[in-house]
Amino acid sequence: MLKTIPAAEAKNKFGLLMDTVQREAVAISKKGRTSAVMMPVHEYEEYEQLKLEKLQRHVEKGIEQADRGETTAIHNKDELHALFKTIKQENRRKDA
Repeated sequence: MLKTIPAAEAKNKFGLLMDTVQREAVAISKKGRTSAVMMPVHEYEEYEQLKLEKLQRHVEKGIEQADRGETTAIHNKDELHALFKTIKQENRRKDA
């Protein structure tokens, strides 16, 4: 479980927070809601690498679909936003 501390405590004990974050991720809450997460730099770098790999897989899939003639025409920004929303929802279902 992710350790959570209030924003005021994070501000007042920043040095301690930095020491803790070297070992584990820490959530920072404001008004009872998590608003940020601090994590060790190696975990952040791993996260960024995973995001890049996922993006590369999506691009490869898109190229394969285009090569098969499976394309979608976008005529305006509303259609583009609707397409992105649909893709996001599909990805969330797959990830769940």
